[in-house]
Amino acid sequence: MKNFRHKTVSGIAWNIVSQVGQQTLTFSIGVILAHLLSPSEFGLITMITVITGFAGIFAELGFSAALVQKRNIGKEHLSTVFWLNSGAGLLLMLIFMAGSPLIAGFYNEPQLVLLTVVISTNFLINSFGIVQKTLMTKSLDFRTLSIVEIVTVGISGIIAIIMAYNGFGVWSLAVQAVVISMTKVVSLWKLSKWRPRFEFHWWAIKNLIGFSSSYAGTKALNYWARNVDNLLVGRFVGMDALGAYSRAYSVMMFPLTSISRVISNVMFPSFSLIQEDKQRVKELYLKITRTIALITFPLIFGLFVTVKPFVMVVFGQKWIAMIPILQILCLLGIPQSIGTLNGNIYLSQGRADLQFKVSLFLKASVILGIVIGLHWGVIGVAIGYTIASIINFYPSISYAERLINMSFSELMRNLSGIFVFASMMAAAVWALGLLLPYTWPHWAYLATQIPFGIIVYLISVHVFKLKAYVDIKKFLYEQWHVRFTKTVGGLTV
Repeated sequence: MKNFRHKTVSGIAWNIVSQVGQQTLTFSIGVILAHLLSPSEFGLITMITVITGFAGIFAELGFSAALVQKRNIGKEHLSTVFWLNSGAGLLLMLIFMAGSPLIAGFYNEPQLVLLTVVISTNFLINSFGIVQKTLMTKSLDFRTLSIVEIVTVGISGIIAIIMAYNGFGVWSLAVQAVVISMTKVVSLWKLSKWRPRFEFHWWAIKNLIGFSSSYAGTKALNYWARNVDNLLVGRFVGMDALGAYSRAYSVMMFPLTSISRVISNVMFPSFSLIQEDKQRVKELYLKITRTIALITFPLIFGLFVTVKPFVMVVFGQKWIAMIPILQILCLLGIPQSIGTLNGNIYLSQGRADLQFKVSLFLKASVILGIVIGLHWGVIGVAIGYTIASIINFYPSISYAERLINMSFSELMRNLSGIFVFASMMAAAVWALGLLLPYTWPHWAYLATQIPFGIIVYLISVHVFKLKAYVDIKKFLYEQWHVRFTKTVGGLTV
C-alpha cells in the first residue's frame, strides 16, 4: 500500500515537474514564435497536423494502452508490438508522402505538398519509441519521461526560434515537429534498457487486440471531435482564421495540459493497479479531481475576464483576432478539466468497449455543433464546440462514474465550493478592471489584476478551508517533513 502510494505520489510529482516545465517552455517558445511568424503560417502547419495527428493514432494502434492495462505481459508481447507499430509507421509515412498532393488540393494550398512529405516522416520515427515510453509509464517511471520531455521541447524550440528569426517562416514549425520526434526517440532509447528482439507472434496480438481496438476507436473519435473544427476552419475559412483559432485553443488548454493531463497520465496506471478495489479508485478519483479543479478553475475564470490585455501583451496586435475566440473557449475549459480522468476510469476497469460506445454518441454531437457553427465563421465554430461540450458534460461523467459506484451529484458536491470561489475571484478581478484608468497600458492592467485575483482566491479558500486546499497543504507538509527529517538525519550521522 505504502509503495503504491509512494509510486503514485512520486509519479504525480515528477509528471508535474515535467508538464509544468514542458508546458511553460512550450508556451514561452510559442509566444516567441508568434512574434516572429504570422497567424497564417501557424494555420498552414495546423492544416497538416490535424490530418497526420489522426493517422498517428493508427500508427500506435492502441497497443501501448493495452500493455499498460494488462497485468501480465511478456517479452513476446513487447517485441511483437514494437515491430507492428514500426510497420504501421512505415506504411503511413509512405501513404502520406504519396498522398501529399491530395492534402494540398483539399485545402487549396500548394505549399502543403512538401510540408506534408517532411512531417510524415514522424510516423516512422515515433513508432520506434512507443514501447519504451509505455514501459516507463507502466512502471510509473515519470522521472525519466520528465527528463526526455523537457530536453526534447528545449532542443526543438531553440532550433525553431533560430530558423524563424532567420526567415524560414513555416518551415521552422515543420522542422520543430520532426526534431521533437527524433530527440524524443533517441532519448528514450538512451535511457531505456529494453531492446526489441527479432520475433513476432500473432497470439500476442490477439491477446491485446480486444482492448487496443476499442481504445484506438475511442481515441480516434475523441481526436476528430477535437480537431474537426481545425479541419473545417482551415478548409472553408482560411489560414489566418485557423492560425488565430488554433492558438486561442492552445492557450485555453495550457492550464489543462499543464495540470489536468499530467495527473491523468499517472492515474491510468495507478487506477489499473487497484482496479478491483472500486472504493479506493473512487476516493482517489475524487481527491485528484478536487485538486485539478482547485488549480484550473481560477486560471480559466481569470483568463476569461483578462483576455484582452493578456492577448495584447503576450502575443501582440497581429493576434487581436483570437481575443473573442479565446474568451468563448474559456467556457469550455471547465468541463474539459473535470472530464480528463473519465477515460482513465474506463480503461482501468477494462471497459474500453463502453468508452467507445459512449464516445460514439457524445463526439458525434460535438461534431454536429461545430458543423452548425461553421455557418457563422470561426466565432460560430467556437460557440458550437463550447455549447455541445457543455451539454455533453453530464452524460460523459455519469457513465464513467457508474463503474466505480459514484453519482454525478457526489462529484458536484465535491467541486461546488471551488466553483463558487473561483467565480467570485473572477468577478472581483473584472470589477477591478472597470475601476482602473482607461488610459493605462494593457501590461498595467495585467500587473494589477493578476496579483489581486491570486490574493482574493487564496484568502477565500484558506479562510473557508476548502477540502482540496487542506489536502494540498497536508500533502506539502508531509513531503517537507520527510525531506527535512532525512536532511537533519544525514547531518547528524
